Amino acid sequence: MVEPVKISFGVKRKDDNKVNSATISKVVVDVEADSDEEREREEEERQAKRRKMTHFDEGSIVGDEDKQKEVAVIPMVIEHDWRTQKLLEKEKEGTLTDEEKAKLALLVGTSNEEENDTSNKNGAEKITISNGVETAEDADYSAIPIENFGLAILRGCNWKDGDGIGKNPQKVALRLPARRPPGLGLGATPKNPSATGTKNDGDNKKEEVVEIKKGTCIKIIDGRSKGLYGKVEARDDDTNSLFVRLAIGSKSIKVSLYSVQGISVKEYERDAKCLNKAEYDKEKEKIEKQREEKEVKHLKEPSTSTAEKSETYSSSKKEELWVRADLLVRFIDKEYKHGKLYNQKVRVVDVAGIRDVTIEDDRGNTFYNIKQSWLETVIPRNIGEKLMIVGRKNGGKLAIMIDKDKRKEKVTAKLLQTSETLSVYFEDVCAVSVRHEEDYE
Repeated sequence: MVEPVKISFGVKRKDDNKVNSATISKVVVDVEADSDEEREREEEERQAKRRKMTHFDEGSIVGDEDKQKEVAVIPMVIEHDWRTQKLLEKEKEGTLTDEEKAKLALLVGTSNEEENDTSNKNGAEKITISNGVETAEDADYSAIPIENFGLAILRGCNWKDGDGIGKNPQKVALRLPARRPPGLGLGATPKNPSATGTKNDGDNKKEEVVEIKKGTCIKIIDGRSKGLYGKVEARDDDTNSLFVRLAIGSKSIKVSLYSVQGISVKEYERDAKCLNKAEYDKEKEKIEKQREEKEVKHLKEPSTSTAEKSETYSSSKKEELWVRADLLVRFIDKEYKHGKLYNQKVRVVDVAGIRDVTIEDDRGNTFYNIKQSWLETVIPRNIGEKLMIVGRKNGGKLAIMIDKDKRKEKVTAKLLQTSETLSVYFEDVCAVSVRHEEDYE
């Protein structure tokens, strides 16, 4: 039976010179020799020792040694046309006339002197060829990288690295244009290049960064859908666009990534279903501005006497809150919304105070921060309709109108809870539109 051949690999390694520790302590460093050039040379030697191993040859490592990068220079080619070539041939034969000598001197005489002076500055000889006499050999384009080809030609024309080019040579820094996002038109500036929305809920709170991705709540801040809210269903990074499902109408639309703003879930739940959020914010700012102007005007006016202050306080105390939710009232202010709601019947949605009443018109539009003084009571038209007592006594109770006396401005009403019959003035009752009757049981 033939025994298997055993193959073993070995690496020849040069023995390192062991230096005695006693000798090391006696080494004196030469300051002149320990210079930057010496350190650079040592660094080059260390880099030369690091070779890429490719294979073993007779137990020794064979690798690719790093070749020192040489500066590529392509010599400049000087072409002579047939006229100049003919004069040069006559010059060799010695048959040139004085006129032809002058012509030849003008064509090549001066340039030859300059060429001889500058031919060896970059270590490259200039090549002179005659038109149609010699044929160029096949060029080896792989000898020089494409990124160094232009610089090699310039070096052959007596150009040095770092020098400027042109009539007034100057060093100009390379300016690379920034890559524009896909889908962004010419002249447009991206508003949100980071593809994230920021939300600042207060002065003392840190900004919350909302990353726009699938399921993110967003607000459209530009375009024909400006002011609407929705949730991201998909994101297309190739065109920087989003597919958004709107909160109102559940319609899916495609919008640009730069026309949306990421918001928090709390803000989305609060404002997503509001139809006229922009008008509400605008009107709120207007009211706050008017309030600030009144406060500034009040500070500038001279201080009133104590009696006048007490009189003003007592008059304000007389105005009591009579407006309640579900009432049908008439809007009597002509200046609000340029008279848009003047003399219209509106329904009271919520009451937070005398100066903070929320109402709703017949189209479903909601208006906030309405004053009680802008509203007045409405008397039901037909007998048997429901109304609400808004006076101090029995205030907030529902009743049914039994009779109406326009001459005395009184109505006879029967309370629903106790079946008690009352006779009250017009100003103490108001029409009502109850949506949830169980709230009054």
